[in-house]
Amino acid sequence: MTRAPIRSTAGRGDVGPGEPPGLAALLARAAELRPVLRAEQQATEERGTYSPETHDAFWEAGFYRILQPRRFGGLELGVPAFYRLIAEVARGCPSTAWCLCLGAGHALQVGSYFSERAQREIFGLLGQLVSPASGHGQNTAIERVPGGYEVSGKWRYCSGVPYSTHFMGFGTFPGVEPDAPDRFCWFVVPGGGYTILDDWGGIIGMKGSGSNSVVLDGAFVPDHFAVDCTWFGASDGPTAGSALHGNPVYGGTFEGFAEGEIAAVTAGTAMAAVDEYVRIITTSNVPHHDEPVLRADHPDYQRWLGMGLAWADAAAAISVRGGQLYEEYARLSVEGIEPFGLDKSARLNDMYFASEQLAYDTVELFLRNASSSAVADGQAMQRYFRDMVAACTRADQLERMAAAAAGAYLRSLPAT
Repeated sequence: MTRAPIRSTAGRGDVGPGEPPGLAALLARAAELRPVLRAEQQATEERGTYSPETHDAFWEAGFYRILQPRRFGGLELGVPAFYRLIAEVARGCPSTAWCLCLGAGHALQVGSYFSERAQREIFGLLGQLVSPASGHGQNTAIERVPGGYEVSGKWRYCSGVPYSTHFMGFGTFPGVEPDAPDRFCWFVVPGGGYTILDDWGGIIGMKGSGSNSVVLDGAFVPDHFAVDCTWFGASDGPTAGSALHGNPVYGGTFEGFAEGEIAAVTAGTAMAAVDEYVRIITTSNVPHHDEPVLRADHPDYQRWLGMGLAWADAAAAISVRGGQLYEEYARLSVEGIEPFGLDKSARLNDMYFASEQLAYDTVELFLRNASSSAVADGQAMQRYFRDMVAACTRADQLERMAAAAAGAYLRSLPAT
């Protein structure tokens, strides 16, 4: 028996009532680009990042502007919309989505915590912000100079830097006044003020994510381009951005958002694996069978597909729900009702880890139940598995972070 190939609709990101205007068109454009991104997967890995043509397509479509404030030329569509767009891009190419996400996502932090003057200069440089961020500084030297700071050092894992307009780093800064205590700051350096090293691609997966290192050699950072990281894990009350833009989405915490970016990428990777598994089982027969039987007609393969569909859909749903909770917690904080505390940030962080685990389980299930030829070098299923391994071998996984979230939660409970 033969049948026409099935186009999977798993995690398709349908837009319903109450969704931000313009999101449907962005998701549709990402879906249109999917065949191009898939055809480019191998080249993206070899290049270490997506192509200039893909960058131009993202720029023209407005993918970099989803979180950028409307006041400075952005779309201001919010966190759930951003996660959904990233998942849709990852369905075409996980590495590409990682590079896009970690380049575009920090518009939220600039819009939230930097002053109006800084935002005007940062967003106004080219009209769109593409800025990786890294806290992995090595051999750093940060000195106080008139009007700002002089910064040197090497920052690793700067995902999104190949097409960057800016670089954002974390570092320990001297106090503004003499004898003042040091400050842990997030700082911004415009393009041209840093060197991008050709040192990415040597790990098992996400080889096209553009996670190169950046070197600064005496870069000048003006005072208004460095902000204290007091909002890293908790936020209480209005922020500079929520007041400036009149939108509480710019009043959240970094920890409540950052891992959601990775969860969106991995949710999209799970959807990509669903598509590839559907292609495999609808175009090949069950091995070691007396009569030719299409895998898609066999109950074992149907069961494996059904399990993977459930996990992929759940991973995507958790990612989007995390974005919704982020916005709700930020609103409560900005309105003075309830702080966006460490307990909430840590639980969101762990929700995203749970989403990533479901995505990993999806891809691993399909890998085991595909075929040897389907996981050979150059094949999509092998690439998706390698990408998931890379995503899930970072040092901040659920097993390591769960105790911290539990402790923060227990401390938040009323005294008895």
